[in-house]
Amino acid sequence: MPAALPENQTAKATPLIAPPPPTAVAILQSSGLKAHIALLLPLKSASFGPAAKAVRQGAVAASIMQIPAVLPLQVYPTGDQVEDIVSAYQQALQAGAKIVIGPLTRNAVTALAKSGLVEVPTLALNYPEGEEVLPENLYLFGLTAEGEARQAARRAFNDGWRTALTVTANTPLAKRVQLAFSDAWRGLGGKLVAQASFSPEQTQFPALHDTVIKHRADIIFLAADAERARMVRPYLDPNTPTYATSMVFGGNQIGRNVDLNGVLFADMPWLLVPDHPAVMVYPRAENFSIEQERLYALGIDAFRIATVMAQNPRLGDGSMLDGVTGQISLANHQFQREMAVAQFREGTAVATEFANPKNLGDPQ
Repeated sequence: MPAALPENQTAKATPLIAPPPPTAVAILQSSGLKAHIALLLPLKSASFGPAAKAVRQGAVAASIMQIPAVLPLQVYPTGDQVEDIVSAYQQALQAGAKIVIGPLTRNAVTALAKSGLVEVPTLALNYPEGEEVLPENLYLFGLTAEGEARQAARRAFNDGWRTALTVTANTPLAKRVQLAFSDAWRGLGGKLVAQASFSPEQTQFPALHDTVIKHRADIIFLAADAERARMVRPYLDPNTPTYATSMVFGGNQIGRNVDLNGVLFADMPWLLVPDHPAVMVYPRAENFSIEQERLYALGIDAFRIATVMAQNPRLGDGSMLDGVTGQISLANHQFQREMAVAQFREGTAVATEFANPKNLGDPQ
C-alpha cells in the first residue's frame, strides 16, 4: 500500500514514520516516574468489555512486536461510567504516562474532551458528540461506519458516476450510514434520484425491485449489514454498479456471499490482504469473530500510532502510517483510514485496489 499525500496536503508534511528528534526519548525518560503508554479501556464493563478485550489484545500484540521498545504499555481497566474513566486517566498521568490510548466509548471521549485534563498526547478511540473543539493534545482514531460511507461516496464520484439510488436496511446504523453517504454525495455535486428502505420481510422485496427499476441511477449505494445485504441483493439490478461499506462483509465463508457478487466495498487490509507485509508481521487472534478482528486490528494500529506520538510529540497534518486498518493519515487531529477496495467475485471478497488518498477528502 504505497504512501501518498492526500490532494489537499503538501509534500512538506512530516512523515509519521520519521525518526524522532534527538532529545525526544530522553525527555520522556527524564521523569522520576516510570514513563509508559497508558491504555485506558472499559474492561470492567458488561456492555463494552468484549470489545475492549479485543482492542487490548491487539495493542499488547503490537507492543510485543516492538523492538526495541520505545515505551512500555500499561493497561488501565475501567467501567463504563464517565467518572471512573476520567479518574483512571488522572491516575495514568500521575503514574507517569507520557501517551494515553483511549477512551473507547463516545460519551467518555466527549467527557474527556471537556475535562481540561488532557495534558499529554492522547489517542481517543472514538469521536466526541457534536462539534466539540478538541484540546491541543487530543487526537481521534476509530472505526466509523459513517466515515466509510463518506469514503464510498468519494470513491464512486471519483469513478465517474453522478447519480445514485440508496437502498437502506431499516436499522439505526444503516440509516446513519445512508445519511452520511447522501450528504457526502450531494456535497460532491452528485444527484440522489431516490431513497428506498426495506425490512427483512420478503413481501417488501418485489416492490423494492420495482423502485430500483423505475428510478434509474448510475450506481446503487447499499446500506445494510451482511445478512440483510445478502437478502436484498437479488432484487437489485445486477447491471448497476453497487457500492457499500464494510458492513456487507461478514467474512469469506464458503457459499454465503454468492448473492453479493459484484458489490464493491472497502475494508481493512487486516481482513482483505492478509499476505501484505504490513499485516503479516502481527500474530492472528484465535477464535475471533470478524468484528473482534476489526477491533484487534484497531488495537494494533492504535499502539503503533501512540509509539510514533511518543517519538514525535508534535505531529503535523499529512503524517502517515501504513497500517493494518488502512492507509492512515493525520488531518486536524483526526487519524483517517483509507482502506483497501474489494469486490465480491464468485462468492469471495477479492481486494482490487489498495488505498487511494483521493478518497479521503476532508476529516470527519
